[in-house]
Order: sequence, then C-alpha cells, then structure tokens
Amino acid sequence: MLIENKHLGLLFGISILLPLIFTHMAVSLISIALTLFLVWKDKKSGLLLLFVYFPIRPFLIEINDGFKLLGDAVIVFLFVLTIIEYIKNKKAFTGLTKYLVTIGIILFCLTGTVAAFTTGVELKAIIFQNRAFLITFLLVFVVGELTFTRMDLKRFVGITVVMGSILSVHGLIEFISSRTLFVPLAWENWNLSSVNEMRVYGLTANPNVLGTYLSICLFATLYAYHTFHKYKWPLISAAILMLGVLCLTYSRGSILAFGIAFILYILLRKDWKMLKSFVAVVVIGLCIIYYPANAAKTFVSQESPDRTNPSSQVDEQDNEEEKDHNKTNHRPSSTFSNRFKEIFSDDIIQKSTEWGRLYVVFKGIDIYMEHPVIGTGFGTFGDSATLSYGSPISDQYGLPDRMYSDNQYIQFLVQTGTIGTLFILFFIVGIMIQLWKGRGETITPVLFSLIIAALLMALFYNVLEEKILTLYFYTLLGYFLYKERDPLEDEPSR
Repeated sequence: MLIENKHLGLLFGISILLPLIFTHMAVSLISIALTLFLVWKDKKSGLLLLFVYFPIRPFLIEINDGFKLLGDAVIVFLFVLTIIEYIKNKKAFTGLTKYLVTIGIILFCLTGTVAAFTTGVELKAIIFQNRAFLITFLLVFVVGELTFTRMDLKRFVGITVVMGSILSVHGLIEFISSRTLFVPLAWENWNLSSVNEMRVYGLTANPNVLGTYLSICLFATLYAYHTFHKYKWPLISAAILMLGVLCLTYSRGSILAFGIAFILYILLRKDWKMLKSFVAVVVIGLCIIYYPANAAKTFVSQESPDRTNPSSQVDEQDNEEEKDHNKTNHRPSSTFSNRFKEIFSDDIIQKSTEWGRLYVVFKGIDIYMEHPVIGTGFGTFGDSATLSYGSPISDQYGLPDRMYSDNQYIQFLVQTGTIGTLFILFFIVGIMIQLWKGRGETITPVLFSLIIAALLMALFYNVLEEKILTLYFYTLLGYFLYKERDPLEDEPSR
C-alpha cells in the first residue's frame, strides 16, 4: 500500500505539479511522456490520475495550455495497453460479449458521423465531436479488464473525497472573495450577469459542472462514512462542507437530479442510517456553511468595495432586466428558493420560449421533422463542435451563432435522427437489463441511481459531453461489467 501511494504521489507530481510550476510547452510534453511511462508501470494509478485531472482541467489549462493533452493521452494509452494485454494473454473473443451493450454508443457515433458528412460538416469538427463523446467511453473497456481489490476501491473513493473537499474549500474562498482570490486573472474579469455572478464556479469554471461533481463527491463521502471504519469525523465534516458549497452553486438541475437519485438509492438499499446522515448533513451544511458564507460575502463586499468582482458590472440593459431579480434575492434563503421557483414562473418560461432552452427544443423539433431518419449530423446543432466551429445549418434555420443546446435529448433527435436515438435507447435499455440480472451486486443500486441522475440531467445539460459525469459513469459501468463475472480478489466468491 505504501509503495502504491508513493508511486501515485510521484505520478501526480510529474503529471500535474511539474507543468504547473514550469509552464513551457516543452516541459508539458516531457511531463506527459514521463506520465505515460509511469502509467505503463501501474495502470491503476494512471486511472486514479484521471479523477484528479478532470475536475480541475479548466484551471490547469488556464495556467498551462499543454494540459489539454494530458487526459486524452492517458486514456488512449490505457486503452492501447488494454488491447495489447488482451491479445498477449490470448483471451477468447467470446469474452468481449459482456461489452455488447456498448455497441449502442458506437453505432450512435457512426450515425452522427455519416449524417455530418452528408450535411457538409468539416472533418475536423466531426473528429472533435467524436472525441467529445468517446474519450471517456474508452474507460469502460479499460476498467472492465482490470482486477480490483477493496484497497483499490478505497483509494478511488478516497481521491474523490479529497478532491471534492479541495474544490469545496476553493469554491468557498472564491464565493466570499467575489472571485478575486486564488483564481486566474482571466476568470476575475469574466463579464457575468448578476444572476450568475452570485454562483460558485470553482476550479471547474462552471457552476453546473461543479454542482454535478460535488453531488457525486457528497454521495461518495457518505458512502465512505457508512462503509469504512476509520476517519468518521473527517468524512462527515467533508460531507457538510460539500453540501454547503453545492448549495452555493445554485445548480438546479444537478441538485434536483442527484437529490432524486439519492432518494432512489436509499429506497433500493433500505439504508435508513445513510438517510439520517444525509438529513443531518443538509441541516448542518446550511447552518454552518451556506448562510455564514453569504453573510461573509456581504461583509467583505461592504468592507472592500474596491475588490468587488468586475464581472458584476454588466450592460445597462442587463441591469434593467435584473433589478427586480436582485430586489427579491437579497437574502440567502430567498436566493436559493427563488432559483427553484423560477423554473415554472411565467416570465422565465416566456424568455425560455423566445430565446432559451424551450426555444432550442421547439426549433430542434422543426429541424428533426425535416431530417427524421439520421438527422443533420454532429457539429450542426448545439454540441461542442458547434461551439468551436459553428454550424453549416445555422443560416438555413436561423440558429444563434455557436448555439449550445443544453438538452441532450433534442440534440440526439436533431443530429442523429430516429436511428441514432434508438441506438442510445438500446444502450440504456441494455444496461438496465444487465443491472436487473446483477441486482444482487453491491454496485447495482449505485450505477442505477447514477443513470437516473444522468437521464434527469439530460433535460438541462449535454451530459454525454460532460467529462466528469461520464468519467464516473463509464468507470462504474466498466467495473460493473468486470465484477459481474469475477468477484474481488479479497472477497469470498458468491
């Protein structure tokens, strides 16, 4: 165990700390080369590195652009090593049948690619979008061919808890200081509306992504609290901290989706002790983190008005639109509750219909009706490639420039049509069938609840392009497919 942790520490130092200190591109490339060498020596440590890298990737890239290559390089290298070892060990190809369900994702990407070529999307945009969908997907096969022990699982949960705590502490400092401490200068100068300026963006550079990540970390922390026999007080303290900062993200989609998923998990496991712990964490987190943080932010802003984040200075038109919003949201309690009440308010629905999420859905349905079979292809309607390269159909359908759909379902329909959507449905239903067959497994309710959370979040976000969520989802899926066949090394056979 000590040797493994030393190896992991060395890997973190070379892959992350070294390029942070020396930001030259040549150092980054050398760092990646050394990282891959260490990953070759210990694949599990390479896998754990990803759970440190992806949550802070936007921050790392802001400091050193060379970090863009690290995650992709490690995942592809792990995948190649997995293929080489599979062939080297002369494993039967029939062993690959456990991955049959993943064909749905592969055929979905093939459909979107073919449709994109017919629509006239640039090749680089098609490659870019396929990478967005598939890079973390490769982890299903990597994890599915690894052998895990309980100690490996403890390291995995431990890194999740530690990283969640670090991002929570940073988010708290960012919130109280109005984004003027421990953030890159470019982030201090973001021109945010007052509605978004009050939210914690964190090292993920996105409040919704941070909300998703802290929701996962909170569950992992509570799971560790009730499973492990050590570190009870540090774990419950970390959970309280995460809950408070999670509320400061005001991420409605994440909180609703994971809240429902957590309740579902409790019902499936009948784990009433965890429910009691969760209720206690919510109450204490609100009392000692959320409300004091808002009070501290107000105090700091009044005492040091010159340190107020320039992002709060928005256009006059935006100020007019937000005056009423600010009047009703001057208290922390009203701010949090109004974020959820606004979902169904007439004003929000009208704005959403005119140029928001509902507009995207209605416009998407119109486009789908004209391309119902295989859709318009990747890089045409509200995906990552559209943001980076634009859409060839934007002028034809009057779409906003570089629009992002923030709704995974309408993106499926528009870009891959009925066929591509059916392939995704095959993937989801296939997993559900596998989960039903393995319903006695400890991992089953965890993976099932995460799927439910992802399905709910897909109403508000493009979840398949979200690296943190898919990192955990595909890792758990790969572990489920592995564990379904082979019990853990240090567990008795079932």
